[in-house]
Amino acid sequence: MKKLNNFGYILSVLFPMTLFLSYKGEQTLGYIISALFLITMFSEKNRNSLKALTDNKLSLGVSIFVIVPFVISLFSGGLFSRVDTVHYFYWLIFFPLVYFIDNEKKLWYFLISFLVGGIISLIITLIIFIKNYNEWANPSGFEYPRVYFAIQTQDFANIMCILFLFLLSFIFFYKNKDRRKNFIIKSFLICISLLNLFIIIVNRSKMVYICLIPTVVYILYKKNKRYILGFFFLCLGGYFLLPQSISQRLQYIIKYRQDPSSNLRILFWEAAIASSKKSPFFGMSTEKRIKFNINHFKSEGVIDYIAKNYGLDEVGITNTHSMYLHYLANYGMGILSLIYFLFWIVPSRLFKFNYYKIQDISLSHYTALEIGLKASYFAYLIQGITEFNLNKKPMIFVFVIILVVINFISKDFSDKK
Repeated sequence: MKKLNNFGYILSVLFPMTLFLSYKGEQTLGYIISALFLITMFSEKNRNSLKALTDNKLSLGVSIFVIVPFVISLFSGGLFSRVDTVHYFYWLIFFPLVYFIDNEKKLWYFLISFLVGGIISLIITLIIFIKNYNEWANPSGFEYPRVYFAIQTQDFANIMCILFLFLLSFIFFYKNKDRRKNFIIKSFLICISLLNLFIIIVNRSKMVYICLIPTVVYILYKKNKRYILGFFFLCLGGYFLLPQSISQRLQYIIKYRQDPSSNLRILFWEAAIASSKKSPFFGMSTEKRIKFNINHFKSEGVIDYIAKNYGLDEVGITNTHSMYLHYLANYGMGILSLIYFLFWIVPSRLFKFNYYKIQDISLSHYTALEIGLKASYFAYLIQGITEFNLNKKPMIFVFVIILVVINFISKDFSDKK
């Protein structure tokens, strides 16, 4: 059983790296880790270990959040009447990762794997950008080529945003007693963060531009309030230095009706709100939402616009492009489980610890991790306004990684106070 646990740990450490490098790879690795976990749980000793390692509130929150969509579906259309319900199983990888990443040393290897995967992905993306620069620099109409690697472009942008926030937090808050080591580490992190920021900018994700502003402000506020004004001046000056192909796209954040990408989201949001009003308690099955959305778009006179700019794939037109409205339209009052999990359980754990106030240089890596976790949590919630992150495997996995770290610190913080 010890060998099985060690093998599970090795695969768990590889998991964050795979997240950046292969969509199918991360999914397959997740299956293997989960299978190993189930085998180990036949042992009572291992079950007791899991119980000791898992924060009770987080465990309860994850469990309720996963179960509710199945319960709602069971009483309204059938167990798998919503095409996205099965995706909630992926949230359960939280438990295997908590079990296999069971001490501080393993946790930091786990996080280094996340960093290494991100660095490899950034370098490959930079090569792709250079190779396809002419196409990127000369967009046609409203078609703005995006820069990404391995996973879908918006997932890529969102995850790189989260990686950038962690890097920024470690640049500001991590301190090594050895000045030479501190300089080398900080220099390395600054170089990676600059590459990360460059890739985020040329990716041209409007939502990531938006969510970076409040989250970076939060990190700067924790470091030194005076930096915030400089940040806003940097943003203002940077806007006028950006290539037109980026600054023009930025304008569509405000002029959203002129941009099909932005305007389509508004139309899908309106359809989701309309369907939730019609079926507020249990939401609608996918089949019912397809019919409802088509009739709604026809009645609003926008069906041809959607067909031209998005297509009329039956399942595709139920994509609400908002994890909150998507959940509401699919599961109705079940959204209370989402609110309970994301806005009560996670914050109650995340804001329980505060290394920031301890001001101990030997714990500066935990201070940096704490601020990075909080900034990333806010970023995930903001990103969810325009993307249904709850049902996209890369975004599920990256938030589960955040949960695993929160779980570890929640269990470990009292020993370090």
